[in-house]
Amino acid sequence: MENTVQKDIWEIYTSAWSELDTAKRLQLLEKSVHPDCVYTDPNIQAMGHAQLSGYMKEFQTSAPGCKFVTTKFESHHDRSLVHYDMVDGKGTVLVTGASYGMYRADGRLMQMVGFQ
Repeated sequence: MENTVQKDIWEIYTSAWSELDTAKRLQLLEKSVHPDCVYTDPNIQAMGHAQLSGYMKEFQTSAPGCKFVTTKFESHHDRSLVHYDMVDGKGTVLVTGASYGMYRADGRLMQMVGFQ
């Protein structure tokens, strides 16, 4: 079952990964991610908006023009499982992966776990 509110929040969060302007990226995170969030993937554990934004900036430096495209979104209660493609500026799929999210009562993400 898909929760459209959670999916909308997820898409705002995902758009922050490709936002180059730090102030705009932090605004996107404020809308979609709780300030006490924890993000983990095989390379890092980042806590809070500042660390997560910094990691997103590093991602953009290492993969310029790349973005994440949701291919499948599933959710129930306060959790989601998202399958995605990481695509380059030409739309070529570079990586497929999955992420897990947990949402707070206010609707924002509190934990995100990335797999690839």
